Parts: sequence; C-alpha cells; structure tokens
Amino acid sequence: MCCGETAQHDGPIKVHPNGWGCLWLENGKINTLHGSESFADALSNIDIDSIRTKFLAVHVRHATLSKNIGVQFSHPLFRQCNSTAWYLMHNGFLPTIYPHLSLDVSHFDSAEYLEYIVDHINPGDFTRYYLSGKMASLAPGSSSGNAFFITGDKAWAWQWYPENTLLQSYFTMHLYQNGNTKYIASEQVLALGEASHWRQMLNHELYEISLAE
Repeated sequence: MCCGETAQHDGPIKVHPNGWGCLWLENGKINTLHGSESFADALSNIDIDSIRTKFLAVHVRHATLSKNIGVQFSHPLFRQCNSTAWYLMHNGFLPTIYPHLSLDVSHFDSAEYLEYIVDHINPGDFTRYYLSGKMASLAPGSSSGNAFFITGDKAWAWQWYPENTLLQSYFTMHLYQNGNTKYIASEQVLALGEASHWRQMLNHELYEISLAE
C-alpha cells in the first residue's frame, strides 16, 4: 500500500511515502512506533517477530500539505481526554475544523480532527449518530474523515466522505474476515484474500472492535 502496489482505484494518490505509524495491543497495553520515512524503507528495522498481539493497526501517510511532514505528524496521533487515552489514524483532509476549536488558522487538520471528535465525550457515547452530526457541522472543503479511533479497550473504523465526492472509490474502506481474523484496509489487499471476499464499507459506517482481553 505504501508503494502503490495495491492501488486499484481512480484516485490521484497511489503511494504514501511521508511517514508511517504502527499501534498494537500487548498485555492490555497500547504500544506505538512512528517514523518519518517510507514504511517500505523502515520495515527491515522493525522487529516484527517480537510482536504478539490480537490487534494491529498500520498507517502509511501521504501528506496533503508539505509543511506537515515529519515524525511529529505521523499517525497514530494521541490525545488524553478526561481519563481516556485516544489514538487516531486518519486518511483525508479536513481543513475546516479549526473554527470549531476557536483557532484563527488550521495548523494540522488531523490533530484538530481528533480534538474536535473526542473532547467532551465518553467512549460509551461514541456512536455513528454522534460522528455524523459532528461531520455535518463542518463547512464544505473536506475530502474524507476516514479513520481508526482507538482506546484501551475498543477501536472503531469510521468511514465518512462528502456525498458529492468525485473520489468515492478512493475513500471507500474494505473489510474481509477469514475465520476469527478481520482485516480493514483503505484498499483491498489481495495477498490476504481474493477481491470477492472483501466487502466495501458504507459511507457513515462505524465498525466497532472490542479489544478486551
């Protein structure tokens, strides 16, 4: 995906070379790794064999704005809200959130997205209706809010893009289940399962994953 090898869509972006991040759950604790280089270049230096987990999330990044390149912009992003630690992996561009945070300009849309969504909410109230309402309040100009939101005991895959988008196939996530293993990806990864076994997620679909041991 980082190198564009799985791209089968009509979107303009095929490769994602501007940083990467991994998140996994081990013994009830969330672990993360980040890098600023291409994930393909970083992979040989990651001790994959030492990771034993029931949940793994990987983000490979294409930076919409060149000013937002660097390890500090690599996902997952983190925000502590009340007693909940939230993590975000986002695909898309949301440049009109900043007025809702009383900012004069947008500094980093994904970080603003995380703050906009999770501040002043408990994980139990994190529903499709809540998210759809928050996104409906934004001024036009966004491309996608597709994301994984992750806490210590739950994760959610959220698909949202404007109804008038010209890039529906690019911003459609895909889900495949093989036995007890579930894969959710921005593109079908045919090395994991043939195309007919993947299903497209629906716009405004929120898919919840329990991380409880």
